[in-house]
Amino acid sequence: MGIYKQNIILLIENFMRRPIGFSIGVIMSAMIGMTTTKATPVLDQPLTAPLPARSGTKVITPDWLLSTYQENTERPVVRWLDNTQLLYAYPPKQNNQEWTIELFNVHTGERKVLVEGANPTPSPDSQWIAFTRGKKESKQLWIMDFKGKNAKQLSHIKGGLGDYYQFSFDFAWSPDSKTIALSHQPDVPYWGKEPQLKSTIDIIDIKTEHTKLITSFDAGIRYLSWFPNGEELLFMKERIGFLYKEEEDREWIQALRIKDRSLRTLAEFDGLQQSLRPTLSPDGKLVAVMYDADNPMFNHMTSLGLVVSDPSNGKEKPPIKRLTYELQLYSPQWSQDSQRIYVRRDYGAYRQIYAIDTKTGEPTQITNAPLNIENYALSPDGSQLAWIGQDAQATRVLRLASSDGRNVKDLAIISGTPKDMALSEVLEVDWKVPDYPSPMRGLLFMPLNYHQGTHYPLIVDVHGGGTGASIHLGGAILLSTPLEWHMWAAKGYVVFVPELRSSASFGSLAITRDDLKDHDLINCDIKDIEAGVDSLIAQGIVDPQRLAVIGHSAGGRRVNWLTATTHRFKAVISKEGWADEWFESLDELPSKRIYQMFGGAPWEVPQNYQKNSALFHCLGATTPTLFLMGNPDLGGVDRYKTVHMLYNALKGQGVETEYVKYDDEGHIFEKPKNQKDSLERAIKWIDGHMRKF
Repeated sequence: MGIYKQNIILLIENFMRRPIGFSIGVIMSAMIGMTTTKATPVLDQPLTAPLPARSGTKVITPDWLLSTYQENTERPVVRWLDNTQLLYAYPPKQNNQEWTIELFNVHTGERKVLVEGANPTPSPDSQWIAFTRGKKESKQLWIMDFKGKNAKQLSHIKGGLGDYYQFSFDFAWSPDSKTIALSHQPDVPYWGKEPQLKSTIDIIDIKTEHTKLITSFDAGIRYLSWFPNGEELLFMKERIGFLYKEEEDREWIQALRIKDRSLRTLAEFDGLQQSLRPTLSPDGKLVAVMYDADNPMFNHMTSLGLVVSDPSNGKEKPPIKRLTYELQLYSPQWSQDSQRIYVRRDYGAYRQIYAIDTKTGEPTQITNAPLNIENYALSPDGSQLAWIGQDAQATRVLRLASSDGRNVKDLAIISGTPKDMALSEVLEVDWKVPDYPSPMRGLLFMPLNYHQGTHYPLIVDVHGGGTGASIHLGGAILLSTPLEWHMWAAKGYVVFVPELRSSASFGSLAITRDDLKDHDLINCDIKDIEAGVDSLIAQGIVDPQRLAVIGHSAGGRRVNWLTATTHRFKAVISKEGWADEWFESLDELPSKRIYQMFGGAPWEVPQNYQKNSALFHCLGATTPTLFLMGNPDLGGVDRYKTVHMLYNALKGQGVETEYVKYDDEGHIFEKPKNQKDSLERAIKWIDGHMRKF
């Protein structure tokens, strides 16, 4: 999932407000129930090997970075065409270019460029490949034959399919390879006042190109697939209250019978379970789901569960059998024999592949390279596993192995930099936190030409995303590339990218205790950051007098708290964050989820809403702080100007501070001139304040 999509979800999470229609007692009972779930230790995972420094005659400069940078909202895709050939779609190397789809023969190593396009999906008989081509309004569904010939456009959706695969559209081949089911929903800006439009499911005959409307819903449709019998479609249906101007969030896993358009519900959630990803077993009898088993209100920490899908069981909404505990999991894929479900796990800096036993729930780690695995696929016969991932030096690797993770070989290595570009050593590190049972983890970028015993200035980069979000290998200013961190390292800084307990990667205690019981999760994230900084100081790597911190979105909210409550940092940069929940909670009617998070209404427990408010705790602040903000009318996060209030509060206390608003940007700065301006301001702010010490 791309960073822009993650930020949309974060905004929805924090902006959602709904009328009161429930009792506080029910909510408190739900909270108590969350703290009494099965106590299972968090499964440890070995640290990955370091990425060694690379020598070169050039270094990453701001100008070079800006000249090559582009914001990619989609990630590479790998799919099997058959048991010997892989389809690989990768992003363009330069702006204004299209994605490219290649065909790999895994035995001979032969590579062939097929077409410009993205999201390649082969038909079950391997004779056809469906894909998307175009951007935004021009994006449509196409097909070509398996040789890359006879390409033709299948869909003609007014306004295009949108930017985000499996967010505003999805598609799936029928088992007989004769038709494609296409779901789509017109893109409506989530910050706008326009009502959400209906989602539509069409069936397209690939021979005649005839499109038939099957159904439409006042809801979003995601994760579309066919039952093996070709008679039903499986999907997740989503109504986000904020988007539909309603009181409630609702999620369903449903099956649609094509013949009579009847619906049956396999699971239903009164809450926002955005990552359900229902996935059918090879025989169609079971559905794997990713859900928060302890908190139906929101998917803070996703567990793997199984639902019986066979309608002959006589039950609508059968119970979910939970398989995993204390593992943050994503992207399920069944083994061919249905004995295992492959998943990606978040734990620390990189996302790895695991296999879960479908009877016992026992997890087995498959990969452990310093690689954030973005996409993976099992071969049709189940014997081979292919994956694509990016490392912290911006190199992507297409890799192949047997399905148990052995016999690993690289099929392609795509460097993000020229061969003569020097890159820093990158380490995955861990450190202990006094009040948490599991160590935290993160990435450490060493300065170029690092000399042991020298104490270097430090930049902490705090990632965005709310509860459940993790490191995404993109710096806080430009967001999509780890090369931003190498730019700082080339200037002589150590860069520390910590993972936080709020990610739930290190267990549910952060949710059950720190968030829902103590209402102190932001402060606890700060404890994790400061403990990590203390560890680096104790190791003699960094100079305790030269510390700076940068954060974007929820990372901006976290560094705003650092500005208000600490004095150890010499410079703070807060980009598109917010400073308080209080004003938002009073301006609109609260929701169940907000009540659950804070333990009641703002007028009942104001201390909980103010507990992590940078505004209410900024008395005595001294840290020089630069605020870089977008326009709320275009999607900027701080519609109540809480950051500007914090800026005024700092200014009133004589703190050196600047507030820069980009009126033509939203939450993500997309225009080159603004990317350049924000990066240059960030460099000037940090360099200038570090030189004072």
